[in-house]
Amino acid sequence: MARFQKEVRHCLPFGRSRGSVLSGVICLAVLLFMAAGSSLPATEGAPPTEPLILKSVKFTGNKAISLDLIKEEMIISPPSPWPWKKLEVTRPPEAEKEGLRSLLATRWSWKKPPVYSPADIEDDLERLRGLYRRYGFYHARITSKTEIKDHQVQVFIDIEEGPGVQVTRVQVDTAAGFPPQVLAELKAKSPVKEGERFTEENYEALKRQYLDYLLDNGYPRAQVQGRVLLDEEKNTAQVEIAVTPGPLCYFGEVRVKGDPETPPRVILRKITFKPGQPFSFKEIYDSQQRIYSLDLFQSVALTPEEVPETDRQIPITVEVREKKKRSLKVGLGYGDEDEFRARMGMRFRNFLGGGRVVDVDTKFSRIEYRAEGTFFNPLVWDTNNDFVYQTGWLRRYLPSFTDKAFFSQARLERDLPWRIRGYVGHGLEFTRPFNISEETLAVLSDTQTGKLYRASMALAGLRRETVDKPVDPHRGGILSLTQEVAPTFFGSQIQFVRTVVDLRRYQALGDTDYILAGRVKFGVIEPIQGTQEIPIFRRFFAGGYNSVRGYRLDYLGPRNPSGSPVGGNALLEGNLEARIPIYKEFRAVAFLDFGNVYLTLRDVDVGQLKYSSGIGLRYHTFIGPIGVDVGFPLNPIDPSKDKYRFHFTIGQAF
Repeated sequence: MARFQKEVRHCLPFGRSRGSVLSGVICLAVLLFMAAGSSLPATEGAPPTEPLILKSVKFTGNKAISLDLIKEEMIISPPSPWPWKKLEVTRPPEAEKEGLRSLLATRWSWKKPPVYSPADIEDDLERLRGLYRRYGFYHARITSKTEIKDHQVQVFIDIEEGPGVQVTRVQVDTAAGFPPQVLAELKAKSPVKEGERFTEENYEALKRQYLDYLLDNGYPRAQVQGRVLLDEEKNTAQVEIAVTPGPLCYFGEVRVKGDPETPPRVILRKITFKPGQPFSFKEIYDSQQRIYSLDLFQSVALTPEEVPETDRQIPITVEVREKKKRSLKVGLGYGDEDEFRARMGMRFRNFLGGGRVVDVDTKFSRIEYRAEGTFFNPLVWDTNNDFVYQTGWLRRYLPSFTDKAFFSQARLERDLPWRIRGYVGHGLEFTRPFNISEETLAVLSDTQTGKLYRASMALAGLRRETVDKPVDPHRGGILSLTQEVAPTFFGSQIQFVRTVVDLRRYQALGDTDYILAGRVKFGVIEPIQGTQEIPIFRRFFAGGYNSVRGYRLDYLGPRNPSGSPVGGNALLEGNLEARIPIYKEFRAVAFLDFGNVYLTLRDVDVGQLKYSSGIGLRYHTFIGPIGVDVGFPLNPIDPSKDKYRFHFTIGQAF
């Protein structure tokens, strides 16, 4: 600083001359430039510090709590082996049925490596301690250490779970509203049992168990309170629950809010309860699902109205928001049997008003061309019956024959008790089979190639559906019974009675996505009156993706001398399937199929069933699962040809 001041003094002008002034100005400019240069920071030009990258997070010591549950609890996202991620796209509820157009809207993006943050790690350690406390480990010790190399961090989290808190007493105090038998059943199914480890999840489930029963059995004002006496030194817990049912209440009037285009009577006839019945939230939920099944509404809300506490009648308000009047469905796929397949359909809602629906559907594949239309008119003639009319054209290219057909059906359908829907009606079909081998014609003497067959028949059917999800069921079942009777009285050229029973059942294991699915199908067709033999296009066939997956399409059952299938008058087949979650939307499938076709009902023999087993992989999308199956025949027809079958799929097999 002294040197700088000295230099300034020497540069100052001593006189008034022009030269001395100019010299002074130049010296001052030089000094200002030097001063500005000397004030620059010394670190200018140094490269910025690179952030540390989180390379991996590894856990040790966790035994009682799964690694997946631990990762879900954490804020930080441990690095994934997959270098890409799917971007979540918000879709309206009706997108689930929009088909391929919505599927193509899914976007993918490359993942950025996560940045290491010590504060986030500390926050996650505290979250994990809270997780272990919720699962009954109040003495768990959770620590972490890091290793840094080349700006990459490895985090090691060590967990010492310690002893778990044991339940020593469970006391439930109940008032009226619980029959003794129900109390015994609830106690047997209690999620909290003496001698087991205490968890907050099971404690809340215990309270919800008693509350759900009351809410579904006439007690909408029920209250369930509880407390836990915890001794952290002894690692014991005593659970006490107090249940207050409140007054017994009943359903009141049901009203449709607003002014929807769909007539209120179309909505109200789907309500499963009546005024005066005991109040039940389960009935409200079932009614909501039945209204959704009309496919007229984007949203459906059934809301109990607020009434004084002394009022036992609780009115219900129904509020709906209607879907767009027109929607387009487009689908593309590939299978080893039908190869490339395409489907396109249009739906017109509230066609001419009154809740009417018109569907136009077309399908194309190697084995089938189909075009059909459906007209649905609810509550026809001011009755509880719905009128359904279907008509269409069909052409099939099957292993044993080819046929062309025109068909139409007119049905009256209605909802029956116990969630059953029934129908009666009339069907008319004109079918012309051709491309039938001489060996098959010799076996089926009443089948003629190129002949036009007319079938005029009475129709009847029942269907009971209790599945929770139509696309990917987890619980519930479907029971279907259909019957066709074609006598000469209706002008039918072929006379027969045909009956098909199809039973399906789905059961998830607890609250998991592990699902056991089963299906049994039985069918029989018998010639009557002047018909001695059922033509080939009306006979049963089995084998293929929707049947017994280890065998070729339609190849089970009777065959002609050259080995081509000729079908039969009786069918018995079934499927058992385990659907197992793997990673996020991926699931594995293990299955066992069985079935066969018999010449007549008298020939049905379970000892002649054909079996196949196999595995598959599914990726679940909002339009349903897509995947691949491989089936292996366990008792093959021809060991040289029937070794395995691949099936590329869209949707569940059943």
